Formats: sequence, structure tokens, C-alpha cells
Amino acid sequence: MTGLALVAAAAWLIVLLLPWRPWSTRERIEPLDPAAKGSGDATGSVAVLIPARNEAATIRQTLESVADQPGVVQVVVVDDQSQDETAAIVAKIVATPANALPGIRLIRGRPAPAGWSGKLWAQQQGLDAIDSPLVLLIDADIRLAPGMLRSLMDKLERDRLDQVSVMARLPASSWPEKLMLPAFVYFFKQIYPFAWVNRDDRPFAAAAGGCVLVRRAVLERTGAFEAWKDALIDDCELASRIRAAGGRIWLGLSHGVQSMRRHPDFASILETVRRTAYTQLRHSPLLLMLVVAVMMVVFAVPPVAAVLGLAHLAPGLAVSGLAGWLLMALSFLPQVRFSGLGAQWALVLPLSAMLFLVATVDSAVRHHFGAGAGWKGRRYER
Repeated sequence: MTGLALVAAAAWLIVLLLPWRPWSTRERIEPLDPAAKGSGDATGSVAVLIPARNEAATIRQTLESVADQPGVVQVVVVDDQSQDETAAIVAKIVATPANALPGIRLIRGRPAPAGWSGKLWAQQQGLDAIDSPLVLLIDADIRLAPGMLRSLMDKLERDRLDQVSVMARLPASSWPEKLMLPAFVYFFKQIYPFAWVNRDDRPFAAAAGGCVLVRRAVLERTGAFEAWKDALIDDCELASRIRAAGGRIWLGLSHGVQSMRRHPDFASILETVRRTAYTQLRHSPLLLMLVVAVMMVVFAVPPVAAVLGLAHLAPGLAVSGLAGWLLMALSFLPQVRFSGLGAQWALVLPLSAMLFLVATVDSAVRHHFGAGAGWKGRRYER
């Protein structure tokens, strides 16, 4: 056990010393003053495209946050066969003068053709209805702070990019959210180091689908949504296609892009993980076994070694376990602070990791037994 604990501690020290710093939160973009002048001053140039399925609880706040952003000429909401009041809420906003927000259009989405995922089909229908040079793809549970779109446009133009995407700040109010959601972003950054994603000479491409500003011409050059119509990890596929087409991408964090989707229990968070976890591993049993082995060593061994070493008065075991655990917590601390939590939450990363690992294994079991992935009442078969 002492040997494994030393291996884990060494691994975490290496992670902290990596020059691309996959643990940091330095790749970020915050809202600009909407009244200030700059390269993002263009007006009437952005169409906002919002696919919405069963988002009655958040759609109004999303619309209110985007409709008044400088630069927005049109907001298109595609109701993706919702089973709640999503379409009715949007229709009322459009039809009632007292409540009307400028430039909003509701499209009642048609059933997805064979081979299409629901979200991508909704986005394709929305794209067919707009013609602006810039398109903001945003989820129906995202709230933008004032000046956020201007900041995205400024980044796009100043750095001559073709796509800017932002990982939304996830809620961290309930105990499940505090335990799981900062870790969710942390693990995403380990898989797709933002510093590498943002370099043209690296083979990494990723995006956060909740908020993506993209040049329409480049989007169409990639084949738009039809080219990856069955992708479950559609945001990363979009980024990969844009980079393959010679486009330049950027991915970061922001406090100005806020997810309103609440997770009052662990089940809802774990279901989100299950949806794409095994897809992320390319449905490979070998990769799954490798991930299980690595995560058990680097996440589970340090706290177990620390507890056993202290309990049995084994100094070598205790010190090696505590060293690995503290180095792990140090790597997680920037994300914990970004999420607005106290530093003590960095110590619970081993528990978060084990819950994510259970969800990943369950995702693989469901895949191999034909259950497929599920999301918002839809089932995507193997």
C-alpha cells in the first residue's frame, strides 16, 4: 500500500507541475461593460439560437438575459417536442406586448428524422431560420450576465477566432451540487486541458455546448449540424470539426455564464454523467478498465492510505497517503474557489471521483446490455 500511495503522490506532484496547468482557472473571460467602446461594438450582427426541451422552469430567464445583450438582432427558440409548458411560455412572451422581448421567434420543432439526436435537429431547424454572420448557440437553462455577449464578441474579433465557447458556472447550493459539480468541471479540464485546446498546434479540440459563439460561415463550411447529426458529445464534435476545417477555437470559464439547472439529488447528476461517460471512452472495455485502475490508484489510495496509516501508527503509510491527498486537494482548490466554495471542499475530491467512476461503469454496463443513453425522456440506443 505504501508503494501505491507514493506512486499516487508522485502523480499528483507531476499534475501540479505540468506547464499547461490542467487544474488552473486562468483561461477565463468575464463580462465587459456594455457601454464601453472596443472591438466588440458591432450591433445587429448576432442571432441567438436556443434549442429547448422541457425547459419551462428556466426559459424566461434565459430569454431575458440574452434579448437585451448589445449585438443581438434575433433570438430563435426551437421547441424540441417539449412535454411541459416551454412552448406556451415562449409564445406568450412573443404575443403579449407588455411582456414582449425584442426579436424573439418561436419555432415548433418537427420530430427528429432517423439518425438525428434531438438537440442537433432542433439546432439545424433554427439555423435554417437565421442569416446573421455570428450565431450564439446557447442552452435554454443558461443565463448571461449583462455585457457577456459583448465580451464574447470582443474575444472573437480581437484574437481572430472562429469559435469562442464558455463552460458555464454550475450551481453549488445543494450538498450534491457542492460535492459533484465543481468536480465535473475539474475532470473535463483534465480530459481537455483548456491551455491545449486554445493552441492551434495541439490536437485537442473541445467546447462547452451551453454557450458557443461561432462564425456562421465557418459553421456551414463544416457541414453545420447535419455532419455530426448523431453525436452525443455534440459540443466537442463541433469544435473538432471547426478545427479540422482550419478554424480557430477558444474555450474558457466565466462567472458571466450561469447554469440555472438545479440538481437537488445525486441521481440527477449521475444521470448526466452516465449519458456520455462511456461514449467519452469510445465504448472501449480496455479503456474503461484502464480508467478504473488509474482512478483507484490516484484518487482512492491516498485517503485510504492516510486513514490506515494513522489508525495503525504506520508513519510511512500515513505520510505518503496524506501527501497524495493534500497534493490532490491543492490541484482541485482553484476550481473549488471559482465555484464559490470554501477550501475544505477540495478535500472531498476522492469521494466525488468514486461517484463519477461508478456512473462511468454503469454507463458502460447500460451500453453493453442495450439500454443506451437517455436524456430528457429520450433514449439513444447503442
